[in-house]
Amino acid sequence: MALPLRILAQALIVTAIAALPAAAAAPGQDDEEIRLGRQYGAQLEQQHRLLADAAAAARVQRIGAEVAAVSGRPNLPYAFKVLDSEYPNAVALPGGIVYVTRGMLQFVRTDHELAAVLAQEVAHVVRRHTMQMLRRHGQAQFITLVSGVVTGKLEMVTGSRRASIGYLSAYPRDLEKEADLLAVSILQRTRYTPVALLTLMERLAREEMMSAQSDPGLFTDYPKASERVAYIEVELKRLRIPILRRPAAGYLQIAVRAVAERGREAGELLVDGHPVMRLPTLPGIRGIDRARVVAARLDRVFNEEIMPFEISAREIPEGWGIFVRQALIVTITPVGAALAGSTPQALAQQIRGRLMGAMQDSARRRRFQ
Repeated sequence: MALPLRILAQALIVTAIAALPAAAAAPGQDDEEIRLGRQYGAQLEQQHRLLADAAAAARVQRIGAEVAAVSGRPNLPYAFKVLDSEYPNAVALPGGIVYVTRGMLQFVRTDHELAAVLAQEVAHVVRRHTMQMLRRHGQAQFITLVSGVVTGKLEMVTGSRRASIGYLSAYPRDLEKEADLLAVSILQRTRYTPVALLTLMERLAREEMMSAQSDPGLFTDYPKASERVAYIEVELKRLRIPILRRPAAGYLQIAVRAVAERGREAGELLVDGHPVMRLPTLPGIRGIDRARVVAARLDRVFNEEIMPFEISAREIPEGWGIFVRQALIVTITPVGAALAGSTPQALAQQIRGRLMGAMQDSARRRRFQ
């Protein structure tokens, strides 16, 4: 199901965990944050149901705990929960309670992107941004604003369409930029790629370009997604982090499995779930092992953001080969083709067509994400 990216672009607040130590807390400040967070969490859960999906809840808790463990305040009693709301967003409360919505889980494409979202929310806690908003808005309005973030009805609170950006989005440009750059740093400390922050913002920037912009009003100092994409990419390059979008965004995913082909064991290779080729067992090598070798080669070239027309099939001394640019991906021998009931040329052209089709389908789907 396609999600409303315009809404998410207005609602998602990309902030980050501080890679440097958090500002020193006054005596008793942590206890006060924890108390307030639990108070507001109880109120929020009275208004909005938690999602009755144990697997989704466990996924969010697991990834959130990994992020929190390397944050500037790892000793807070963090809790990560899922609200049953179709509106794609996430929100943090003081003291370490973080909520994501069902809509947000549908929006993110991989665990990498979910980790980026959760890191953004933990950042609010680490840098005490939520306490700043409490002082700014007052406790009476705080839970109303939090509820508005979850439901996407902030314009009812403020009277502004642009208010659906979210209650924390009035941070000035310099604070948002600091947070985004720190997000890159903190994600480096996890097993999740910092490039996920870039892929999220690129999606929002594309939607931003296609959407009519209303008068920003009091949100004039809020940076556009395109601006954030630019400096996040600069930071990734500065840190020499390879900008490999495919793992972060979850496209052109390669899988292999053992199958039977004409009564013999074979290895099947799939791209985004599309069967692309079956490689029969040959003397000295099993079909599944052949498929794994081809998968490793494809994985490397897919990271280079190749185009479908760069795939070719041509004759080689051993039979026919499938090439991506100048890299040989798989060799089709007469023996292997005969086991598949085909010829090397016909089978190579068939594999090339399937591989191109899987890539074209992936590109079409990404245009609508």
